[in-house]
Amino acid sequence: MTNNAEAPAASPPPGTDASPPDDPIDDVPPPFSEEGQEPEPQLEAAPEPPAEADGGWSASRKRTYAAAGFVFLATVALYGGLRHPSGEVAPSLAVTTTAATPTASATATNAAADAGAPEADARPRTFRVASYKGDDAVELVEATVGKRTLLAAFAKAGLSHNESARVLKAFDGQRRFDKPGPKDTFTFARDKASRKLLAFEYEVSPTEVFQARDTDGHLVAKKLDLTVERRRVTAGFLVADGLKAAITQASLDADVLKRLDDALDGHLELADIHAGARLRIVATEARVEGVFSRYETIEAVEYLPPRNNVAPLRVYAFGEGKKAAHYDAKGQRPYHGGWRMPIPLARITSRFNPHRMHPVLHRVMPHNGIDFAGSTGTPVYAVAPGTLKFAADSGPCGNMVQILHSNGLVSAYCHLSKFAPSLKAGQKVEGRQLVGYVGQTGRVTGPHLHFAVKKGAAFIDPLSLKMGGVQVLPKGDRDAFGEKKKEMDALLDGIALPTAPVTDADGGAEADDVNLDEDPDDDK
Repeated sequence: MTNNAEAPAASPPPGTDASPPDDPIDDVPPPFSEEGQEPEPQLEAAPEPPAEADGGWSASRKRTYAAAGFVFLATVALYGGLRHPSGEVAPSLAVTTTAATPTASATATNAAADAGAPEADARPRTFRVASYKGDDAVELVEATVGKRTLLAAFAKAGLSHNESARVLKAFDGQRRFDKPGPKDTFTFARDKASRKLLAFEYEVSPTEVFQARDTDGHLVAKKLDLTVERRRVTAGFLVADGLKAAITQASLDADVLKRLDDALDGHLELADIHAGARLRIVATEARVEGVFSRYETIEAVEYLPPRNNVAPLRVYAFGEGKKAAHYDAKGQRPYHGGWRMPIPLARITSRFNPHRMHPVLHRVMPHNGIDFAGSTGTPVYAVAPGTLKFAADSGPCGNMVQILHSNGLVSAYCHLSKFAPSLKAGQKVEGRQLVGYVGQTGRVTGPHLHFAVKKGAAFIDPLSLKMGGVQVLPKGDRDAFGEKKKEMDALLDGIALPTAPVTDADGGAEADDVNLDEDPDDDK
């Protein structure tokens, strides 16, 4: 399957009024005239030494056995950890955090038999309540707090009032539960026969877990001291049956989709990654107690589109804390205002101008919007949430979509070649939702998007809204970014990729290759 499948036909979507709305904005018919557990080390008993001839041990032999015993115990303590019968590492020897970053590689150049989530190092060192799973004598309940109070969440999960009070009392001085998060989870184990609460666990995040266990009839609570390891992983894969399937086949966890969406935000929409595309990823994963937890960040990603006449894209993570973001090779990153650009990173070829000279009619006529360069078929997205008002042929504006927003503003997207599937008048539209594709329908001299915004009876300059834009790295950060980019490029280049499928190279003219007049536009 390639990326040259036909998009939806340009006929008006079902349920859409084929004629323009009743409130034309000027002398053009349409409303807009513009556009488990690790094996425990077993301490084997030392063999009985042969008796001395005189019925006892010599002093030298005693010293030899004592030294051997000390070495054995020291070795167990160092490599395996002394353990309680419960399976927990003795607190004095517990390792809390590791920051090792050995490189692991997962590629999709062949179909792995064990495709799916990253391989787990199934050797938990700390007792977890979930270890009761599979015990027929124990009831195990897992739940999320949600938008309830904590006591309400406990009750819904099946904890009695007395059990809830017992749990909260156990955590006195350990954890306050007055402001639980809606995504916080808890797990408890209860003996089915006696209904006795055996253990309770409250998880704020994979690395912040509080636990209470029954000890001689009392719940003893503590915050778990968990071993966390961070590792760099790389993957290269071909998208054949969808991005999610490709990620699974590359032995990556589906959690990487969220991180990939963040990394490509503004640069590329995940919905636009179609069959035939290839990706390389460098990511950092966190493992808690040897088990995969989540991907912390995408350090770099390369996108190779299905058609070779479209430039590849590489983005790189740079910065710390709130300043961390993903920049392209030029050190640029999109940023978002309350309104989004209808075509991310597109070049503006004509601005809002009430007194411009029309390029086709050669007379002074207002340009009631802005024009974005784009080749035919470039996706166009809603700039903000709203309600679909109109989607049909509108005459000079060509195929047009109008969206009514909650603040009374109406946005219009003109000259579209095709509409997005299943658009219907009256339906709710989300911000960044696909609404159509760039074209040159209507009165135009080349493919582009004419975007307009109207408030009441008057057009306003769309750029006067708080829209997204592009931020360039400050000069002081460019050397450091260059070093980071150099490191990531070397890693990306070293990731094997499947062979690109043969596709139709004719993907439409690039934006910079289109001979646009100064103001190719829709007009009255």
